[in-house]
Amino acid sequence: MATSTNVKTLVTMIPNDLCRRAGVAASWLSINEFGVFAHQKLTSRVDKSSHFAPADASVFHLRPDIILFKPILRKLVNEANGTFLTVQNLMTSDADHKPELLKLSRQYRSIIRACLEDLQDEVTRADGDHREELQNYITIFYSVECIWHLCEILFVDAVPGNIVLPHLLDWIRFHFPKFERNAASMLSGDLGGLETHPDYWETVIGSLLQGRIKVVRALLKLHSDSETQPFKVVDQCLRAMPAYSMFSGTSVAEFNLQWSHWVVDVQSKIDAKLFISCYNLNLIMKLAVSDEIAWGEIQQYCEAWYELLAAWLFFTQPTVKSFELGQFAKQCITKMSIGSRIKHLDKVLLAAMEFDILQVIKEIQHMTENGWFVSHLTDLLYHSGRLNDLSVESENFHPDKLRESFLIDYGSLLMGHKSMWQVGLSYLDHCPRDGLEVAKLLLTRLPLDSELRTQKIIREALKRDLPETAQSICKVQGMICKKRGRLGHALAWALKSQDSAIVSYLSDKFLRQYAEKGAFNSVDVLDNLGSCIFASDRLIFLGKYYEFHKLYQAKEYREAASLLISLLESKIVPNFFWSTLLTETIPLLECEEMVFSSADTFVVMQCCEERENLKEMKDKLPLLRLAATRNLGRALVYEAQSK
Repeated sequence: MATSTNVKTLVTMIPNDLCRRAGVAASWLSINEFGVFAHQKLTSRVDKSSHFAPADASVFHLRPDIILFKPILRKLVNEANGTFLTVQNLMTSDADHKPELLKLSRQYRSIIRACLEDLQDEVTRADGDHREELQNYITIFYSVECIWHLCEILFVDAVPGNIVLPHLLDWIRFHFPKFERNAASMLSGDLGGLETHPDYWETVIGSLLQGRIKVVRALLKLHSDSETQPFKVVDQCLRAMPAYSMFSGTSVAEFNLQWSHWVVDVQSKIDAKLFISCYNLNLIMKLAVSDEIAWGEIQQYCEAWYELLAAWLFFTQPTVKSFELGQFAKQCITKMSIGSRIKHLDKVLLAAMEFDILQVIKEIQHMTENGWFVSHLTDLLYHSGRLNDLSVESENFHPDKLRESFLIDYGSLLMGHKSMWQVGLSYLDHCPRDGLEVAKLLLTRLPLDSELRTQKIIREALKRDLPETAQSICKVQGMICKKRGRLGHALAWALKSQDSAIVSYLSDKFLRQYAEKGAFNSVDVLDNLGSCIFASDRLIFLGKYYEFHKLYQAKEYREAASLLISLLESKIVPNFFWSTLLTETIPLLECEEMVFSSADTFVVMQCCEERENLKEMKDKLPLLRLAATRNLGRALVYEAQSK
């Protein structure tokens, strides 16, 4: 969706002379992080022994500044996620969802407002660069809330008869509360001679422009000249001013006729110079009859063109339809002569009023809140059915793909944070086309900082029926434990990964460690192998050998000897362990109680002869042969006597 225009290129300088001379390359480290390092591609023209090597090399970690990861914005992310999931759950039923979607849209806006309040509170305590940063966040999320509110009115709310002005005035009042606050302050204070207040007439005219007729009348009655004829006539006119309501039973045609009669009546009073004695009263009445000069004068009270738009429509097009807003919006922009100074917020609002939803989406992509806005708003518009109504020339345009692309981008962004990755996963879960594949890819990229975190990641993978991903993570965690010298934990993770090659590799490590030190570590893992022992032949040997070891320590020599012979006869003994295994037979051969039969002794002797060329066996063979010979003699005598 994003176009190349208006996209600013961010240049990051790498402070390294080797990078400057040789060039750079990058490698993807984690979801939002790259490793940048010096790199020169070797060609036939480049001498491999060039002046670039040997040299001290550095790796620079490069990651974007993601404002959603700031602690003060964490609440926004988490609460919005709850509302997002509510929207998804709502859409699983077949009922009419428009009323509920409107409530949820307002819930999104309340989350933004709460975020703005937190930012404003924090600004009062901050200073320096941090204060400027917070002010920037306030500007961003004020724009987000302003745009969302208008989109809610135009695209989500079911406005009766498309008569949009009452909602538009509410929008303006909400975002430009200065006049309301001033009026409330004046009406609650000293009510005598209120016109002496420096902001009196500004507040009166500003309230009038926002359609607050009752407030204007109340302020005018507190003027010291309120009992004079001009003030009384103005009050009568304002009291008689027609106000359209869908529920009044008056048709649009009837209301327009009433409005025309009222305007004619006001114009006649202006022509009769009934208000000429008070400039501001005369100005107010001229606004009601669309006097161009008067409207030119009051532009100073409007901070933005859309504030002027609502006021202009209030007095000229009170029954304006929502789809007519675009043409009037352009007229107001022209009136205020800001065409060359139009801001990004103005572009988005104008696109919304022109009902160009795709342009709205394109514009909000350029906002710097890291995709929070475009993903949630597009999702809401999609479920409201607004994206299905678009007439797009491209045959490849699919509303569901558009929605999913934003959710995947946003979910992937959150998965780059160490504590918000599960929130990110919840967005990928609701992307039916590619969400599962993206989750499969990103889960394996999450850093495994601790075993508890690893277990959480594995649970999430299994919850989404991704056993291969879970096994891959187990494999990685097993190798991490191995590097840290925690063989027991490494073997436990390898067993979870169901990778027989790694299980065999770690089993070898256990056996080599025993061969060197004469003792097992992490015996709790070996004690609880259970059916996992069949993961590999090497693990079977390790488990059986450990069982032999326990029988020997328990002085159950006959059972230990029987198990040892079965190991000697098996085909799964590692070559490096033959010396250790045969050495274990010596104390049993010399045992007071005869535990090896003649047949067992022949097995031991045969194994000795077959491995006599092993270096490790050179010093042990004479002792082994002597012990075997003596035991064989005892066994033959015993077996002959027992016949």
